[in-house]
Amino acid sequence: MHRKIRPEGIQLGLRFRREVIIPAAIFILLSIMLAYFFRPWFHGFVMSLYTHPPIIMLMLVVIAAVLSARQRSYVALGIVFLLGVAAFAFIVLDQAIVEYYVVRQTHYHKVFSIPDSDGVRLLPKAVARRYLEDSLQKSRERVGGLNIVDIDSRLSWVAPRIPDGLILYLTQKVNGILVADAETTQRNTSMISRSLAVGEEIGIADNIYWRLFKERYLVDIGDVYYLRDGRSILTVAPIIAYRFSLPVMVPYYDGVYVIDEGGLVTHLSPDEAAADPRFRGNRAFPESLARLYVDSYRYHLGIINAIFLHEDQVEIADVAGQDNTQPFLMSTKAGLKWVVATEPYGESYGVFKIFLVDALTGSIDIMELDENKTLTGPVKVVSYVKKSFPVIDWQSSHVIEPRPYVINGGLYWLLSITPRDFAGVSYSVFVNAENNNVFAFDSDEAAYSFVMSGLTQEAKQNISSEERRREIIEDIERMLAELKRLE
Repeated sequence: MHRKIRPEGIQLGLRFRREVIIPAAIFILLSIMLAYFFRPWFHGFVMSLYTHPPIIMLMLVVIAAVLSARQRSYVALGIVFLLGVAAFAFIVLDQAIVEYYVVRQTHYHKVFSIPDSDGVRLLPKAVARRYLEDSLQKSRERVGGLNIVDIDSRLSWVAPRIPDGLILYLTQKVNGILVADAETTQRNTSMISRSLAVGEEIGIADNIYWRLFKERYLVDIGDVYYLRDGRSILTVAPIIAYRFSLPVMVPYYDGVYVIDEGGLVTHLSPDEAAADPRFRGNRAFPESLARLYVDSYRYHLGIINAIFLHEDQVEIADVAGQDNTQPFLMSTKAGLKWVVATEPYGESYGVFKIFLVDALTGSIDIMELDENKTLTGPVKVVSYVKKSFPVIDWQSSHVIEPRPYVINGGLYWLLSITPRDFAGVSYSVFVNAENNNVFAFDSDEAAYSFVMSGLTQEAKQNISSEERRREIIEDIERMLAELKRLE
């Protein structure tokens, strides 16, 4: 016997469909369309899930646990519990597993010597920023992020000219770049004015990340930097892609995006970038990936060894409180290299292994130093510099950026002594890593002579007699001021 459906019920169903289901479907569809259109804004959140599959696994486990609890299926709950424990363990060990895969999938070419330095990067990043900020005379612009590149065959700190303020963010474009010569301690800056259709820190559709994440979504972008191509400016964005290796996503270098002044985006594969004449003698491989590949080497004997045994385990030797940390982009006889010095695991601060990552191709050389040959690392070398300058007031001065240099086959550390406001470089200081001898220069010419020729006679004087007289006068003036306060 069939139940009759009353007309009122049919009308109620149609009304519910018309007033609830259809509007809800339209709302969901519009939300999906808007989310897709504005997907660059959600890139960080999406990538945090995409690059960490154990988090997604744990979310699915929680959902499965709720469903199993409702059905009172104890066997299913037990399985879900075990999966939850596994997911939690994968989350805790996520970075270790990633780095283990990286070291397994990367070839580290062992070498017995590293190429001599070619050129001298005398200007530290903090001083370069101060020089550029002091020289910018545009009320509507500010200095963007600094990156070091080769400009006209000289290492240079380059930054975009960013519109300053919300209204300008929405209405203006990046109108060029600022360049600070990194091969001199003097302020040698220049401004290059070219309108860039796509740029950093501008909105909305002209923003470089908006444009690139519309091109390809599930990738990360390394530090954006700028090159010269004749009179034009090229914007370069290194690509970091990911491949799945159970249970994690492993990053790898996947070429670069090159954006011309008109906003045309071109993708170059790693091989194409290495062969492109515009990149000859310059960089393409991302800095963050160079550091990750070196950091991952601590797992080359396995995760268990890295956690408990520490055999042949490295640590990147960063100096606390430094704004610019390793790797440092250095010019060598074999081209530009990302150079990373590592120390043994634990409370050891000598140089253990030195890694050179080719700044164009990403190929990695590793030089393992003789364990019986004691070489001071960058963490402790700062103390030797301060000890050599007892008359300097270290409350008002800094020792920054211990970067490695190879001179006549010997390892040295180049550091810069600067005022705390980074208004210049007082001394360029080289420290011999083998015997801790300190050589200081107050002129670029003397530093160049030391690096290029290995001349040490003049360097052993450390400071010119004129500079010593100036320091003595400053000491006397300081003591006179103290006496006046005591009166």
